[in-house]
Amino acid sequence: MTKKTAIKKIFLLEDEQALASLYMSKLADAGFEVKLFDEVDKLIEASKSFKADVAFLDQSLHGAKKSGLDVIPSLKECNPKMQIVILSNYSEFQMEKAAKKAGADDYLLKINTSPNALVDYVKKL
Repeated sequence: MTKKTAIKKIFLLEDEQALASLYMSKLADAGFEVKLFDEVDKLIEASKSFKADVAFLDQSLHGAKKSGLDVIPSLKECNPKMQIVILSNYSEFQMEKAAKKAGADDYLLKINTSPNALVDYVKKL
């Protein structure tokens, strides 16, 4: 039987304040240490010292030049074992394909991923 590594630390890149707050509170209530970011550059800087087990990255940030896809190589470089999941409102197959090609481990649609569902997802990793 393979032993699962317990997920304890999470990065969350989300610029929609209400959704970020809901995800953050549910994950924290479930016992996870969560670092929330609304900018790619701040997340990249934090990844140098905070070794997250999983990162949930918003695919598209309002008004930003960089997206969640752009941060994947830097996160993998800092922590190759980190699970990376793109959260998106875009259901197009091409977007999911681009996320996987960029190095994401999974792709979740926000509309199908309630805060409770996100906690359940993390617990299954």
